[in-house]
Amino acid sequence: MAKYSSWVHGNALTVESPENLLRVGHYGWGADMLILPGKGSWFHIPLPTPVIVNDVRAHLQRVFILFKSESGSIRNVHVYDGSSKPQELNDLLLEGEHRLSLDAQNTFPLEKPHTVVWGIGISFYFVADIGIDTPTPAARLIVGAAGGDFYAG
Repeated sequence: MAKYSSWVHGNALTVESPENLLRVGHYGWGADMLILPGKGSWFHIPLPTPVIVNDVRAHLQRVFILFKSESGSIRNVHVYDGSSKPQELNDLLLEGEHRLSLDAQNTFPLEKPHTVVWGIGISFYFVADIGIDTPTPAARLIVGAAGGDFYAG
């Protein structure tokens, strides 16, 4: 069985609702976003995808998002293959520093391996905290990289 891992740098990140952000920043070290208090956005990152490895269709096992959040959290992670969605994780509350190593907060195993047909995209929803009695600063989201583990055979 051939194994394959594919990663993309965080500055490949795109924003679905830029009107909800104070800053959309892309730097040599990754994407750095400031999200307005109480607002959210879907973020999308394309994953370089080995569709066929050694004449065998690849299977996606898990995806990764290396991130850091301040005053906000990732609530949903959806995995796409072209327009189809083989996996979605909802009702999450992922926050803190998770850029420097793989852990349970930034690793997302698929329920079952997915046979890749087109190309893999990772979409996730981030929402900023909102202050009730006191003002809350804009939330910060940093994405350093995203990846996936595949196998063929």
